[in-house]
Amino acid sequence: MTLQTTPDGSAKPAGPARPDQADESPEANVSTEDRNAADSTAAVEPTGTTATSAATTADAPATTGRRVPGWLGNGGTVAVLTWLVATPVAILIPRLIDRNPFSAGASTIPLAAAFLLIIAVFVLALRWSGEAVAGMAAGLGAAWTVLMLRSALNGTPFGFAGLVGDMGRMSASAERYTTTIASSDTLVHGLPSEYPPFYAWLVGRASVVLDEPAWRLLADAEVLFSSLAVLAAFLMWRRLVGPWVAVAISALTLITWSDPRKAFEVLTLAIFVPWALEVFARPARRRMHWLPAGILGGFIVITYQAWMVYAAIGLIALIVIAWRTEPDRWAYLRRLGLIVLVSFVVASWYIVPFGWATLTKGGQSISDLYVSGSLNSDLFPFLNVNPIGLLQLVGLVGLVWLWRSVWWARPLLLLIISAYGYRVLSMIRYVLTQHTGFMHYTARLYGILFTVAGILVIAHLAPIVLRRLRLTPPRLAGSALLAVVLAWTAAGFTSTWMPESGSKYAIMAHSEPLPGGGYPTYAPKEGRRPGFPITEVEQAVERELGPKAQPITLATDDRVFSFLPWPGFMDNDRTAGSTLSRWDDRLDEVEKLASTRDPAAFAAKAANVGEFGPIQVFVLSEQPDGWAWRSLRFTPDQFSTSDWTIVELPQNVVVAIRR
Repeated sequence: MTLQTTPDGSAKPAGPARPDQADESPEANVSTEDRNAADSTAAVEPTGTTATSAATTADAPATTGRRVPGWLGNGGTVAVLTWLVATPVAILIPRLIDRNPFSAGASTIPLAAAFLLIIAVFVLALRWSGEAVAGMAAGLGAAWTVLMLRSALNGTPFGFAGLVGDMGRMSASAERYTTTIASSDTLVHGLPSEYPPFYAWLVGRASVVLDEPAWRLLADAEVLFSSLAVLAAFLMWRRLVGPWVAVAISALTLITWSDPRKAFEVLTLAIFVPWALEVFARPARRRMHWLPAGILGGFIVITYQAWMVYAAIGLIALIVIAWRTEPDRWAYLRRLGLIVLVSFVVASWYIVPFGWATLTKGGQSISDLYVSGSLNSDLFPFLNVNPIGLLQLVGLVGLVWLWRSVWWARPLLLLIISAYGYRVLSMIRYVLTQHTGFMHYTARLYGILFTVAGILVIAHLAPIVLRRLRLTPPRLAGSALLAVVLAWTAAGFTSTWMPESGSKYAIMAHSEPLPGGGYPTYAPKEGRRPGFPITEVEQAVERELGPKAQPITLATDDRVFSFLPWPGFMDNDRTAGSTLSRWDDRLDEVEKLASTRDPAAFAAKAANVGEFGPIQVFVLSEQPDGWAWRSLRFTPDQFSTSDWTIVELPQNVVVAIRR
């Protein structure tokens, strides 16, 4: 029996202990899986019980102060409302202060805001319901992410990394979706997308609605999705654990791995781990209904499905285990079937066209021939000598120790084993075939899993240890510790992504030239990316082909497609080409075209390059030995004036336009 504090400060019996306050000795936990409800990380309502309760110790702020009545006491509702109110303010602050992000002390804006917000939440936790204050903390944390990233991008219209590499291709994909709502390849007209298209699709359609160039909206999308990742992590984990444990997870996973360039990956990973536990494991509370679970599954597939691939072995293992332990096996399978069906319906506009095109047209899978410098990095993140590495080590040891004791240990460990299994199999495949399977991305998944495990293990074992030692920590100890963790997270995230701190991708956002000439307001003097006359290219083509022309183009610089919604004949980068585009076959045809010296024959072949259709515009680089596209050289003599209009532009760019 525990004691419950009355409004006048006296104590009275609280009645029989709830299941989540039961004895949590190792023997009791092992006795049966139904005792998993005793896990102190399980979601609990604010009760006002004393700190000797296991749930109270693990989630101290949730048990002190006054209740917030009605629906406002729901942490998820408070989190969303707080985020909706605070986010516009977070967007405006960097604009109003207008601090040079490269200046000394530029990080002060987000850091000062973080510390003030943490203090405010700490004070509120003394008086109000922990459930509501935890939701407020999550909403403010998500909005603070907007403030921090907007401070880093102040003065530039570009997102992190500018338009280099993947970000240039993402801009090109978004530009394509200003012209179509169907799944579409980044460049090649008439092919569906191989890469999950939803993020680029949203940016492209927003561009149409807002009448704003898609490339200008990428920075906003990066900031918004990064913020939503924090909010979504809290909302999903709040269903499984206590509110303050959910806050800790949403914060510490942000510092474990978060990349605004790939904010859509961050968001789907924040959703995927708790979603997998909801769908395939046996959580202490009621599982998510199959309809929202299926919608979330479909969202993951169309936004970034790789986490499902890396975790597939573990998910299958969880299904087998659940089948053997579920009291109603067929109900479990029926629920899984409904989730899969809904996910398929949601994702069908992406997977059906791609699957059909793969079966009927075939392709050449070459994208994973790219060898990243981090191919063999982060194999054992829990051995890193830093706070996160130590937390992950605690998580690994705790998962092994609690394998049979708590409901979340087995599924988390199986997902980790699955990610490592995929990486090992991909290593073998790479040795044999040079295909990487993007195995280095698995570190992002198991890194987050280790961090989540560390938080859950500490939240579960700390009250047990304290009770065994008969220690009663100060009432505010948990709140103070969490405040320190949040402050450390804010400082680390700010240091990682502010250009003042040397963030490479933030600096690149300011070093990208503007399409009309010039550079962003605070562009550094050194390391600027060379300009490209994209406006002049567009004007030259429109003079010849008319306004809103969208010719199929072979361009020496991919920024043509980052800024303009023109279809491309093929990518410049071999490993950027989709499977369906048959990049190697297209290159063979372009090589044949370049070797065709007779102008009439050249014009005829350019009108139908093999089986892949025409090239209507060439955007080439003028070199001493000819007009260059990659290593190939064209000559001015190949482009007869009767068939082509030639325009020479600044930066040694030549445009040949089919008449």
